[in-house]
Amino acid sequence: MAEANTDMEYYVSSTHGNAEGDGSRQRPWRGIARAQEAVRQARASGAAGTITVWIGEGRHMLDEPLVFDARDSGCGEEGRTVYRALPGTEPVLTGGCLLANWEPAGDGVYRCFVGWDALRDGGHTLFENGERAFEARSPKQGYHIVAGKRDGDGGRGFRFGRGDVPPIADAAAGGLKVFIWPGEGEWNWFSETKPVEEIDWEAGTIAFRDAAPWGIDKGSRYRLQGARELLTEPGEFCRDEREGYLYYMPRSLPIEGQEIVLPMMKRVIDIAGNGPVRHLELRGLTVEMSDTVPDYRMPVANREREEAREGLIRIENAERIAIADCVLRHAGMSGVVLNGRCREIELRNNVIEHLGYNGIYAIGLAPGEGDFGSAAESDVNNGHRIIGNTVRNGGELIGHGSGMQLYQSGGCVIADNVISGMPRYGISLKGQRFQAMEPSYYGTEVTWENHWDFLHARNNRIRRNDISDVMKDSQDGGMFEAWGAGLGNRIVGNRFHDSGIYFSVGYGIYLDDAADGFLVSRNVVHDLFGAGKGSLWFVIFAKGVGNVVENNLLFRNGAKAAIGTQEMAGEPNRDMTVLRNAVIDSGEQLYHFINWDDARLKEADGNLFFRSDGAAPTVTGFRGGDTYGKHPLPWAEWRAFLGGRFDARTVVAAQPLLDEIAPGQFRFRPDSPVWELGWQALEEGE
Repeated sequence: MAEANTDMEYYVSSTHGNAEGDGSRQRPWRGIARAQEAVRQARASGAAGTITVWIGEGRHMLDEPLVFDARDSGCGEEGRTVYRALPGTEPVLTGGCLLANWEPAGDGVYRCFVGWDALRDGGHTLFENGERAFEARSPKQGYHIVAGKRDGDGGRGFRFGRGDVPPIADAAAGGLKVFIWPGEGEWNWFSETKPVEEIDWEAGTIAFRDAAPWGIDKGSRYRLQGARELLTEPGEFCRDEREGYLYYMPRSLPIEGQEIVLPMMKRVIDIAGNGPVRHLELRGLTVEMSDTVPDYRMPVANREREEAREGLIRIENAERIAIADCVLRHAGMSGVVLNGRCREIELRNNVIEHLGYNGIYAIGLAPGEGDFGSAAESDVNNGHRIIGNTVRNGGELIGHGSGMQLYQSGGCVIADNVISGMPRYGISLKGQRFQAMEPSYYGTEVTWENHWDFLHARNNRIRRNDISDVMKDSQDGGMFEAWGAGLGNRIVGNRFHDSGIYFSVGYGIYLDDAADGFLVSRNVVHDLFGAGKGSLWFVIFAKGVGNVVENNLLFRNGAKAAIGTQEMAGEPNRDMTVLRNAVIDSGEQLYHFINWDDARLKEADGNLFFRSDGAAPTVTGFRGGDTYGKHPLPWAEWRAFLGGRFDARTVVAAQPLLDEIAPGQFRFRPDSPVWELGWQALEEGE
């Protein structure tokens, strides 16, 4: 029987451990599984102190996920179960197998026999020397453009342009897929990967094995991938499930001298159990290389499909788990997934990079999901602390990948993170909008007054994050975005900067449909731009009800207007407050109101608007039908509107006297006019 409150230690080393070890520092075990067995035995025997498994230098090649369940739980804050790197070491847990026994296959391509069963079950992504290889594709960069609709179901395929599809002998049997952004050529919100059923060369059409949820038409972007005929450049691979071979053109030769890893599992660490897993920590570990979903389908009403809820670390039915000081890299799907029942998970000071999909993805329950007696009981994913992480280079396989996304997850602190290199959002909060809700959930009728009770992405604190270089490959999104989230979210003290909109339209801070009750305060948004055919329409776009936009600095943004509003999809847009914002070289207009009504603004005053060219601000979108801002309303006319309700104290044309004391760090001089307007220093408050 273990002594209840005695702390215990075990040691593991993939380089110095052996089967005859006893788990001591002098005689460590080789495998983590042996240490896990000892931890479980100790807990079952009554050990209540902290148990630490020290993992030494070396790589652990896993052939199945490392699973932690309730037997691995600690016994409280003073008796946690901890798996951590031995000081001075960098242990690596790899979710794949090293490929060897390559043979030439012609034209610089090599092949390796993996096995029919193995390729049927996994192996959809590949890494050479720690760098992702990609399925053979056309084009190699960017996209082809759909030429038009295919006859019949608009989601089942499309017409392609002459010369866009190279000759492919057996498209259906040869593994050909189409990576595409469905949506009639205009929407680029979600990507899908569609297996090809057939190509009609005479008609110039491609048909999918199963339909996309939205139609596809002229202008939709796509690429072909996976067929042997497309394998023409180093760093590309394809699979032949019929023969059991993987084909690859290596970046470096000889191929035998390269470390080529084929991930065979979609999660490397799985923390879950029939009973909750509690008080477990992973610290200082490197977790790498997981498989992807080969035929990814977009979420339904923002609810991710079950097969896509995968990450290097996947947590479910767990409480008070900590992942800290780890490196999570080369994911086929997401970095960390907090799925379903998860409470008070701490993700701190991790580097999460090179991701097939999202960096961190918390997925709560959709309204009405689960057997609960009330909306309050269904709020099972909450209280997470996501602090000090670096998340970069996401969406490498799924085009709408984001740095962090919370779906129906609330009461979280997301602070001091650095996020960059995402094809869609930096941070996103998702739920459901009122008009799309069912008549009742959990036996309760849904009304306007109570519908927020079913929205659990609420009371989140998004503060002091640094977000740049996102919205790289999608449209109608923002660096921070919310859609159908709950009430009480606060976006305070963040820096959004150096990011572009490369086609269509996008925004800096985007409170999309039914994003209600947000506080957006003391944020710095600077150096955003539109490029190519893309337009940064508004720096801040706020739909929803009761949103407060106050004391933000918008500087050097190539936008049409600083602040935009719109009512759409039957969701109200009213009672917005706009106070003490400093808008400097960030749009021709201070406001662009689409479909204005007199309830749109609750209060607007004390702002500063300055353009270096000396132009006075205007207001657009105000007159009926002026959706695109072609009929500016002069500033004096705006100030006189509704008896002078708005912007009576707002200052225009005065020099703002703003200094950039370091790149991205700004300070108003003591004699700046903002102080008389009630400006609060950016570093104050949260």
